[in-house]
Amino acid sequence: CPTHDLHSLASILLIDDDENLRNMTAALLLSAGHTVDTADDGNAGLALYKTRLHDLVITDIVMDEMDGLKLIDELRQTEPRPRVIAMSGGHRFSRPIYLPTAKRLGAERILAKPIMPDVFLRTVADVLAEPAPATVRHTIGRDGSAARIEKAETGTGKPK
Repeated sequence: CPTHDLHSLASILLIDDDENLRNMTAALLLSAGHTVDTADDGNAGLALYKTRLHDLVITDIVMDEMDGLKLIDELRQTEPRPRVIAMSGGHRFSRPIYLPTAKRLGAERILAKPIMPDVFLRTVADVLAEPAPATVRHTIGRDGSAARIEKAETGTGKPK
């Protein structure tokens, strides 16, 4: 797994349990000038993100161990929070349920597999051009109610 170097466009973490697809996608990202780390499930991906703090996380949704939806929810609470692209396709619930849920959980983009290489690279470039998302913290208020606080890059936050 290469580390981020000064000549790459962005540091990307790619998480997919399909080894062939993971390797082909990593090669595509490398050919576009990005640095790529890979993981085969959400647990390994989350641990790797916490050590390297990638600019972008691209994750499959349907995986063993920790699935992509749980991973996206966990990443929302990390600091800094990464940009996320969620992708899925091999399951009957991918388009009607999993991908829209990933978007609601905070994925910047969702992609249904199979994905054309030009569409994939354009989506990556578009997401990387956007400002980094705010970190979401769940807190308990004095009355015991849950509140969400989104902390902006500036370090200020406001309850939602």
